[in-house]
Amino acid sequence: MFKFDFQLEEDEEELQIPSQAHAGPSTSTPILPSPPVEEGDQRCYHIPLDELIKSLPEEISYSPLSLPFIDTPLLRRDLFDARFQLYNKQEDEQPAGDEKKDEGDEYVDAKTDLIPGLYEGGLKSWEGGVDLVEVISSIGDQEGVGRWVQGGRVLEVGCGTALPTLYLLRSLLSTSSSASSAKTTLHMQDYNSLVLSLVTLPNLILATLPYLPPEVLHLPTEEEDVEEVIPDLENPGNLVLSPQLVEGFKELLQQRNIELKFSYGHWAGLARDLQKEGEEGYGLVLTAETIYAEASNASLLDVLRQAIRRTNGNSGEKVQKEEIRLEDSLGHLKVDDEWKVKGLREQGDGFVLVAAKILYFGVGGGLTAFLNRVEDNGGWWKGVKDWTKGVGRKVVQVGW
Repeated sequence: MFKFDFQLEEDEEELQIPSQAHAGPSTSTPILPSPPVEEGDQRCYHIPLDELIKSLPEEISYSPLSLPFIDTPLLRRDLFDARFQLYNKQEDEQPAGDEKKDEGDEYVDAKTDLIPGLYEGGLKSWEGGVDLVEVISSIGDQEGVGRWVQGGRVLEVGCGTALPTLYLLRSLLSTSSSASSAKTTLHMQDYNSLVLSLVTLPNLILATLPYLPPEVLHLPTEEEDVEEVIPDLENPGNLVLSPQLVEGFKELLQQRNIELKFSYGHWAGLARDLQKEGEEGYGLVLTAETIYAEASNASLLDVLRQAIRRTNGNSGEKVQKEEIRLEDSLGHLKVDDEWKVKGLREQGDGFVLVAAKILYFGVGGGLTAFLNRVEDNGGWWKGVKDWTKGVGRKVVQVGW
């Protein structure tokens, strides 16, 4: 059994599976909008938002994630609720006596944090995602972050619960709706399509709750005022994903000119797709806790390099390698943070923010080996922030 032992606290042992009447999903809800990735399949698959929406349950339960560096907690779907939805799907769709395995059968209740080539831990939130939120929040207040990302293109690789993208989306919605007509693209990729349907999309909907019209959140009864049925954003609760709410979510994205894109599958396939698209590329690529397996780092680097290609950008200045020494950590952002000064779409070159452990015990990967590969592939990097409490962690900026 393999466990990382550094995911965010989610007290699974004390969580009780809710009854279908209160927090369970519809047993008739289709879970998987596209074929699962088969072993050895190196392709990447892209799912339209409307197709992914079909996998939503009728209701979800959620909990706030309070972080000291942002004013309002981030909401995320409860892990037990996502697992409960998958349990129902397995029971409803598998005929009696049929032992055929479907995607998720092996890992939904597995006592492990990853199964190489099958499940990469995306149902849980990890410290690296929180570290990226902290670094992004240092740009300014929530509206300042929203103005910074407005009109830009962002890709989160290995998104899982997508904490950094949730914060960017919420910040973007906090700005004045008339501030910009430029389209903002938020693209989320994970190895598993089930992760996108079970946690990524529900979390994105939760991030928009403060900005949705109250009447779409729940249809009030004659005895209830609209204000009384607005979900509590500071405490755990349930949210009915009614057709009105889902349409309100889509209309809000359209009104604010926000495009959500979703992909799953192998990084080798994603790198090929990015190379042949001929698009402008992404101004910002985010990835957290994805470098632990050295065998996958070559494919990951291909994705990062192809994603930040710019058709009209200038080559970035090479930055000398700095030694990774935990004892030198000062626990604050370094002075060299010029990427925060200009808005994302105004910057010439795209860049990557990588959040990782200094060393991943038990699997052999670590930040030093990854950064050596970056340099060997003609890239540059520089440190952004360090954490020394517990397992040493770091956020680095990478570019080519």
